[in-house]
Amino acid sequence: MKLLEHQVKYARGYPDKAFLVHEGGTGKTVCASVWLRDGRDADAVVVCPKRIVRKWKGSLKDWQTKATVLTKDEFKKTPLKRWSAVVFDESDEFAAPLFCGKGSQLADHAYNLVREYPDMPVALLTATPIRSTPWNLHTQLCLLGKYVEWKEWRARFFELKYPSELPYLVRPSWVEKYYWREDIRKELEKHADIVLLKDIVDDVPAVEEIEIPIKTLIPKDALDFHDVHRAEQVNKLPEIKAIGKEYRKVIVVAYYTEQVEAIAKELKKERQTFMVHGKVKKQEEILEAAAQSDECYLVIQASLGAGFDGDSFSDVVFASMAFAVRDFAQMKYRVRRIHNLHPVRYHFLLGGRCDRQVLKNVKAGKNFVPSEWDPYDA
Repeated sequence: MKLLEHQVKYARGYPDKAFLVHEGGTGKTVCASVWLRDGRDADAVVVCPKRIVRKWKGSLKDWQTKATVLTKDEFKKTPLKRWSAVVFDESDEFAAPLFCGKGSQLADHAYNLVREYPDMPVALLTATPIRSTPWNLHTQLCLLGKYVEWKEWRARFFELKYPSELPYLVRPSWVEKYYWREDIRKELEKHADIVLLKDIVDDVPAVEEIEIPIKTLIPKDALDFHDVHRAEQVNKLPEIKAIGKEYRKVIVVAYYTEQVEAIAKELKKERQTFMVHGKVKKQEEILEAAAQSDECYLVIQASLGAGFDGDSFSDVVFASMAFAVRDFAQMKYRVRRIHNLHPVRYHFLLGGRCDRQVLKNVKAGKNFVPSEWDPYDA
């Protein structure tokens, strides 16, 4: 196997604190495998989502690298110790705020580990380093041993607002500054190795995005966002089937668990169909079987896009969207991988103003919050 040009630097002499912000499909797993092999794999550990454990083990074997692969849940239960190196894959999932009362057990455990062993080599891997708040980057910098006083960080990226200024506030609160994303990009560039697909591929295949309106009937008593949104999903199956007739392999994305199950139940009457949502066991095995199938549907929950290889598919139907920018971006990355680039199509089935507003938000890089839904903004 041969390393790509952007991966070579990780095989020899790369720093012990590594922050890989590489676009999905560009081979971060390979970069981390050879980084570990460069004298760091005596007793190394990789922490990753459960559904890509086998993928990680395969990459480590391919590159003759020794490491224990732990799921995030296993890592949280593992006592602190000094490993020869730690790789945090999908590191944005470890990026809950550490110092302002909104943390998580996962972020706290990772932070306690690197604080206890500050000289331990650490690599962070993510395509989406900032999910929703400036605190995401602050936490990841802390995991790299780059400690920024939290009140100083807050002053840079937040401002104190009062209910008189923002009616939805019930008390004075720190709110992200309007241009925080532009400013934090400059901070990210100081610390991360950023790689985009267009930087390493001369001719990136075309991407086509198709918005398809779906006629729906909304009950008059449906006033809550989720009631209206669910009603918008009712008539989408015929369009999914019509798209499926044109393409051999199709990924269908849906937000609600019951929607995933209902779509899969109907599609399996026509073609081999694989289904993955948060309650499904053996997700990695199912995803691998779908990847190897010659003709199938893969129906998957919108929040589960990180990590798996979907490059044998070229068409993704968003029956209903993820509300988080990160989840949307990760799902799009699945069908665009460096080792199998081809034209792709994204179909967006829009049943009404809820679907349109979610799509509008995430395309603009802003998470959609149902409690802030404006029923008159389409």
